[in-house]
Amino acid sequence: MTIGPARPGKAWLLQAFLRPGLGLKRWLLLFGLGIALMGLGIGFAIATPISPRVLAIGQLLTLKVLPPLWRGSVFLGIGGVLLLVSTVRIYQILEAKLRRRREGVSLIEALHQDAVLRRGPKVVAIGGGTGLSTLLRGLKQYTAHITAIVTVADDGGSSGRLRAELGIPPPGDARNCLVALSEAEPVMERLMTHRFRGGHNLEGHSLGNLLLAGLIQTEGGLSKALEAASSLLAVRGRVVPVSECPTLVLKGETEEGEVVIGESRLGETGKRLKRVWLEPRDAPPTPQALQAIAEADLIVIGPGSLYTSVIPNFLVPGIAEAVNASPAPKVFVCNVATQPGETDGFGVADHLRVFQEHTGVVVTHVLVNSNVRPLPPQWKQEAVLPERPPGFAVVFIEADLVNEAFRTRHDPHKLAQCLLRLVRAERRMHSSPHLPVSVGR
Repeated sequence: MTIGPARPGKAWLLQAFLRPGLGLKRWLLLFGLGIALMGLGIGFAIATPISPRVLAIGQLLTLKVLPPLWRGSVFLGIGGVLLLVSTVRIYQILEAKLRRRREGVSLIEALHQDAVLRRGPKVVAIGGGTGLSTLLRGLKQYTAHITAIVTVADDGGSSGRLRAELGIPPPGDARNCLVALSEAEPVMERLMTHRFRGGHNLEGHSLGNLLLAGLIQTEGGLSKALEAASSLLAVRGRVVPVSECPTLVLKGETEEGEVVIGESRLGETGKRLKRVWLEPRDAPPTPQALQAIAEADLIVIGPGSLYTSVIPNFLVPGIAEAVNASPAPKVFVCNVATQPGETDGFGVADHLRVFQEHTGVVVTHVLVNSNVRPLPPQWKQEAVLPERPPGFAVVFIEADLVNEAFRTRHDPHKLAQCLLRLVRAERRMHSSPHLPVSVGR
């Protein structure tokens, strides 16, 4: 999806160019001013005859007290500097946009889209796994101010191997978020998610994980590695780890009292989990995560695996407290379907209860899918019904959020549109409290 008409005509493109916010017109104006000043400088330098009326106006604006050659030199110099600065900025803007522009999108349309995105709200999304990536794919169409805060407790697959062998935080969830936020997403996804086949040491590793592992070592940490990768991959928004601690381990206890160690094993026990926790318990949060939460216009919690992707972020000291201190709406996005081995039989109230018992975060809104149909028994999942959770002081929002092609997941654009409607409704409510507010449909 792109912002604006699907097939913009010449009139729309002209209107889009004339609207404020493109960031280009000011440099074109400066370019023209530079040309004008250089022209005046040449005129003064060679003492070209000028009509009395024009000369009278020019005398008020120019340095008449200087000799013609000096006056010409001053204006040539100022004009040359303006011309150089404006040319460099125009080149930088056009080169960056042409390099990142999607095929079939005109340059003016792409610049207009960027202007709209720059005016979008500051959204912080906290989670991990497929759910967070899905959300980011939708959000990037509506705002450029996205911060994805990802868990670093993964210990399975390629991420787990790199973590054990190199002593670095696991890069897998962060890689998925980078791919989701990349403007060159289809090509980049194939490249970053490519897994090597064959070879003793490379077997099973993804190229994206190896790239981040190299950047972690060269840049001096996961946060700096993600900043470097974001510039390489034309990422809209940013991805920050919840912590840089490379030894975070997620542990859980089943209702039978069995202790399970490791995120990858928690979902494979087949037993209902009673609680989860992180070790070490004093792992520090990243300053980038805390700053993003403090500046957010909207904080989105989930969707994703409740025990292994969503809750672990809030178990890092300081994160839950920062979220509670933020005045932004805190939206808990309930999963479309239960997850085998984690949330079997859970409803909306169960998801919210487990989340708040573990984190202490006071949620302001709960977003639930209303387009519910039975799932095939062989999937071993049940659709979560849109039932208002009793006993919770939250704004309950129902909306069609399901992905019709994969009915256990959210549709990225439906979800993003609903969240952006919520932000607009909250802003209208604060500016005009007497007006009715609707965000569900």
